[in-house]
Amino acid sequence: MKSILIGVCALLTCAGALAQGPSDFSETDAKLKACVARDSSNMHVMACNSVAQIFADARLNSVYQAWAEALKHPKPDEARDDAEILKRLVTAERAWIAFRDTDCSLQSTSMLGGTGEPNAYGDCVYAMTKTRVKALEAVRNAR
Repeated sequence: MKSILIGVCALLTCAGALAQGPSDFSETDAKLKACVARDSSNMHVMACNSVAQIFADARLNSVYQAWAEALKHPKPDEARDDAEILKRLVTAERAWIAFRDTDCSLQSTSMLGGTGEPNAYGDCVYAMTKTRVKALEAVRNAR
């Protein structure tokens, strides 16, 4: 599996996909689609999904960490609400991760017990993580 992930990562061009803007997943989506089109076996699709999830998680972590750092070290004129916002951000992110994982587990029951169940789970995690990155950016930008 490890060698497949390395090969798939090369196919998806790791550095190029990570260089996209945090909420821009168009390049990663296209590379994921091409990766799956090359080989639709469950093992290969699972490897493609795993790499896409790594990219999405990296973007999510980047957006979250940048916002958390900005809240921990506010500019003097922005400090009045930052501690409360940081507390809510941390709480929301922990709850969201638990929700994402359990919801995707539920959604993957469409293939319960089958070889496609991990792929259904992976598709769900990737899609929900992309949505979460955009949502966090929207909330941060609204302030």
